[in-house]
Amino acid sequence: MNTIDLINKLAVSHNITTGRAEMIISITVERLIEKLKKDGETKVENFGIFRIMRKSSEQNYMKMDEPVQLSKNVLAFEPDTAFIESLNSK
Repeated sequence: MNTIDLINKLAVSHNITTGRAEMIISITVERLIEKLKKDGETKVENFGIFRIMRKSSEQNYMKMDEPVQLSKNVLAFEPDTAFIESLNSK
C-alpha cells in the first residue's frame, strides 16, 4: 500500500473527500515527526512505538573517493501487542 492507496481507502471508508483524507494523513505524519524530534519516541495506541536510535556518524567512500556522511539516526518500530494479534487473527 502506498500513500495514494491509503488516502483513497480512508476517503472511501469514511465517506470524505480525498483532499480531506490527504490532509489527515499529512497532519498525522507531521505530528509524528514533531514528537520524534522532541522526545525521541512516540507511541501510537494499538499500533506501536516509533523510536529514534542514535548512531555515531560514520564516513563512507562511495563515489570518486569523496567521503560521504552517513545518517546519524535510524528509526525503529516496535509493534504493539494488539497490532500483532490483529495481524495473526483470521
